[in-house]
Amino acid sequence: MQITALTDIVQGELINSPSISFITQIHTNISKINEGDAFFATNKQDIEYAIKKGVFAIIYDFETSILDTEIAWIKVDNFQKAITNILRYKLIESKTEFIKTNKIFFHLLTIFKSKEFSDTILLKENLSDNFELLNSIDCKKIIFGTDLKFLNAISGKVSILEHNHYDIKNLITHSLFETSFSYKDKFFDKLKLPTVYIDDLVQQLELFEYKLDLKKLNNFDLFKPIFINKNNEIVNFGQTNKFILANKDIEIYDIEINYLQSHYSYGDIKTLDATKLNNDELFSIIKDLEFNALYCKNISIKQVSNILEKNYAVDNFII
Repeated sequence: MQITALTDIVQGELINSPSISFITQIHTNISKINEGDAFFATNKQDIEYAIKKGVFAIIYDFETSILDTEIAWIKVDNFQKAITNILRYKLIESKTEFIKTNKIFFHLLTIFKSKEFSDTILLKENLSDNFELLNSIDCKKIIFGTDLKFLNAISGKVSILEHNHYDIKNLITHSLFETSFSYKDKFFDKLKLPTVYIDDLVQQLELFEYKLDLKKLNNFDLFKPIFINKNNEIVNFGQTNKFILANKDIEIYDIEINYLQSHYSYGDIKTLDATKLNNDELFSIIKDLEFNALYCKNISIKQVSNILEKNYAVDNFII
C-alpha cells in the first residue's frame, strides 16, 4: 500500500517527507511486525523497538519526536477510528458476513468453537486483538461480535441475531446448574446449563445444525458456582450448600440474579457490588457474611476464586 493511500485511509497527517513510499503490511501487535510494515504505536517505547525491527511507517496519536526521517510518520486524531478505517477498507471486498449476537450466545460460541467451524471468527474485547484477527482475512468468513458500534464501523452491513424463544418440552430442572429438556424430538439429558440459557443454546444448535459437542458445556463459565465450606475453602461442586457466583457484565449479572432469586427462593441470597472493594475487603465481607448464595457484581468468578485461594493459603500458613 502506498503511504499516501494509507494516510488518507486513516485520516491522518503525514508529518514528514519520507524517502520510502509504500508499506507491506499493517500491525497493532508489535511482536508481529517485520521490515517494511506500518505500525500503530501507543507509546514511545514501542516506536523505538518498531524502528529497530525495520518498520516503514509509524501511525500514532500522541506527541513524540521523529526518530528516523526516512520512514513515514503519520499522526491521527482518533486512534480507534484510524484502526477501524483500515479494517473497513480491507474487509469491504471480502464478502465476509458480520453477525451481532447477545453476550450469552457469544459465550456459548467461545466454548463450542472448533476446527469444524474454521470459517467463523469470534471478536475479542481488545481493539488491537481484533485488528490482528481481521487484518489477515483472505477468504469469506462469518464474524460474530457483541459490539454493534464496532461491527458497524468495520462493515457496511451487519446482521443482528435476535433472541428467539423455542418450544421446549419435558423440562426438568435437576438443580440451578443442570437441566434436561426435549426439543424437536431430541432429548438433552442433564446438561450443565441453567434453564435461563436454554433458548440461547437451542438457537446455536439450530444455527450449526446440531454439530456441537455438548460435553463442552462443562467449560461454560457463566452462572458457574464456587462452592465453599465454613472455613471459606473452595470445595467440590455441590459438596456444601454455600456457593458464590460472579460476573462483571451488567447485561449478564442482571439476568443471572433474577434467575437465582426466582429459582432459589428457599435459600439465603445476598448480592454484593465489588466495584470499589479491594481483594482484602472483598474476602473480609465473604468471611463474615451469612449466605447460601452470594452473587458478586462487577468482578469475574476467576478473580473471586483467586482471592479465596490466596486468603485461605494465608490463613492456614504455619511459620
